[in-house]
Amino acid sequence: MVDLMIELREEQSQAIAGLPYLSLQLSPDVKVAVQLKFVRETLVLTINRFTQMPNVHPCLIGLVEHRSNVFWVLDLPQLLGFAPIDSTAIETHIAVLQIGGAFISLGVYRVGRVVRFTEPEIVSPRESPNVRTPIELLPFLRGWVI
Repeated sequence: MVDLMIELREEQSQAIAGLPYLSLQLSPDVKVAVQLKFVRETLVLTINRFTQMPNVHPCLIGLVEHRSNVFWVLDLPQLLGFAPIDSTAIETHIAVLQIGGAFISLGVYRVGRVVRFTEPEIVSPRESPNVRTPIELLPFLRGWVI
């Protein structure tokens, strides 16, 4: 008979540094991050789920009803001065944000993974003269991670 000995080791908890952010892809080579505490959920919706609204800014893709909530979907790449999301695409990737009691969603090319950044890693646009910051980004930009 073989005796098996099981040794239980207390797993060392590893401190996780930095705040969690959800990465969102604006173009093949540009990603942004939104603080995870504002992200309610991420969805991939077919184009028929959007209600188009006439006479609105081109960055507004439309309205969506989801789980008894109605919210706007913004074309985030277009809002920030990049190429707009392909309006003929079958599906649109969105991140639903809740800020206070209001919902808004950001349409992007792809929703990425959760990443963590510490305060020193986030460099203010004013402190990084080597990076040319598009003027459209400044109202929304906290900083760069280089």
